[in-house]
Amino acid sequence: MKTTATLRAPLLCWDIYGMFLSEQAKNFNKQTEIAFLKDCKAQFGWTKDVEELLTKNKFEALVLTDANQDIKWVNKGFSKMTGYPAKYAVGKKPNFLQGEKSSSKTRKSIRTQLQSGIHFTEEIINYKKDGEPYKCEITIYPLKNDSNKITHLLALENALAV
Repeated sequence: MKTTATLRAPLLCWDIYGMFLSEQAKNFNKQTEIAFLKDCKAQFGWTKDVEELLTKNKFEALVLTDANQDIKWVNKGFSKMTGYPAKYAVGKKPNFLQGEKSSSKTRKSIRTQLQSGIHFTEEIINYKKDGEPYKCEITIYPLKNDSNKITHLLALENALAV
């Protein structure tokens, strides 16, 4: 009779094992996001190395828009950060998250920098689905094709303490 060995992580206590599983889930999600964006890179001919962007930068949420800033895809972190499901966000512009405390000066700065065609970082007050404001650090990368035309924008977002 043939037996097979099962590989298991050392189970010292549930807290440690829970941290191991949590880290595995994060890694799986990140690899899934990288795979999706690499497929988009191939489809749209982006010259930017999206895998490098995601591995070298810290982020909680990802938002992919087309050149007109219509949301095409968000990751699970977006829903966790904002409370909005992906299906609700897709097709909208990211400014649906803005509200009363969102600085008009910052909004204008974002519009100006988007036109420049280079990546940039800004902080803005956004609003969750439940109406709670949060400070969001947004780093936006224009994704250009071989003709140097911006086809999409990728935002890496982090919630900051207010």
